Amino acid sequence: MQNLIQLLFLFTFCFGFGQQKSIGVTPLETQKTQAQYFIGRDAFGNNYTLYDNVFRKENRQTKLEYKNIALGKIERVDLQNPLQTVVFYKTMNAVVLLDNQLNETIRINFTETNPELIPHWVGLASQNRLWLFDLASQKLGLYDYQKKTFHPISVVFELPIVYAQSDYNYFYWTNKEQQLMAANVYGKVNFLGMVADYEQMQIISSKQILLKKGDTLSVYDLEKETSQIITIPEKSFQSFYYKEQILSIFTDNEIRNYKIFLP
Repeated sequence: MQNLIQLLFLFTFCFGFGQQKSIGVTPLETQKTQAQYFIGRDAFGNNYTLYDNVFRKENRQTKLEYKNIALGKIERVDLQNPLQTVVFYKTMNAVVLLDNQLNETIRINFTETNPELIPHWVGLASQNRLWLFDLASQKLGLYDYQKKTFHPISVVFELPIVYAQSDYNYFYWTNKEQQLMAANVYGKVNFLGMVADYEQMQIISSKQILLKKGDTLSVYDLEKETSQIITIPEKSFQSFYYKEQILSIFTDNEIRNYKIFLP
């Protein structure tokens, strides 16, 4: 029965996908870059990338770098607040907070401060806290990095997290059954909808997501269950990032920015 429901969803998704008009973009600026991974862009026009495990912030005038060999591989970077960037080193159970000059302001080694925790995912929350999904307990919670305390806000997750994203007040995730869920800081969980297969996803709001599948980029409306292709000039691209009506497309050696108005 569950497989039938998923097949019906995928059929509806594909049908809606084919019925919708495409969304155009307006070219802005293009910046050359030597990077392996494009993380994102802030409101001030700075690009954030990774190259040889070095975290970099750059624009046409300046380039800043942060590296910490002792902490191993960078698992993810949270750019929600460019004045308080979160860098997560999963293998070493560590998190570093950086200011806008990429100077280290706070370092947390969970193995030393909270050995009972095995952080699987970490992101910035409000009020001196971090979203933290603990692999040991399989629970989502909020970590106060001033008090060094963890407060679980969820029951045990029955299905593993496939993708996660957060803002100050909400933690979003998808599971292996392609369900998109959201939890607020009080632990209330909502089901937002089903998501089709994707290689990269960015959640814009509780109603709208961007999906990359192959070399196709689309915006999906969770309420209407309809999708629209975003028409970009690139025949092939590695990744994308959206913020405040600016769509950034990362190719092999360039970051190309476009103005876009999502429906």
